[in-house]
Amino acid sequence: MTQTQKSPAPVAAGCEAQYQNKRPDYSTIARRIKANNRYSRATAAMLSGPVDRPDLDQIVGTTNAPEYVRLLRELGLTIDMERINCRDRDTMRTWYGRYHLSKADRDGLRHALAMLGVK
Repeated sequence: MTQTQKSPAPVAAGCEAQYQNKRPDYSTIARRIKANNRYSRATAAMLSGPVDRPDLDQIVGTTNAPEYVRLLRELGLTIDMERINCRDRDTMRTWYGRYHLSKADRDGLRHALAMLGVK
């Protein structure tokens, strides 16, 4: 490598890498959420607190809630997932996800949704 070439910058791992140094535009996110009923239901549930994946499926009205979590993450929201160990009907060990909206995103999103007149 010559002196004029720079070494590549390190890349963060996981979903944080996609949104590194990026501040969400909550008003834009809130408008997108308001326009989509499934986004609205998923977000309303996570604004109330952590939501288990099976419950989120029921709330959103689909069987693919993780896809809606992914889409909300693409909008710029930070949604963490905690693995909860459990057993299935055959007593086999398995796990499901519990989704958490970050405190900063909860506060920013509540404010933006209130500005749009959404409760």
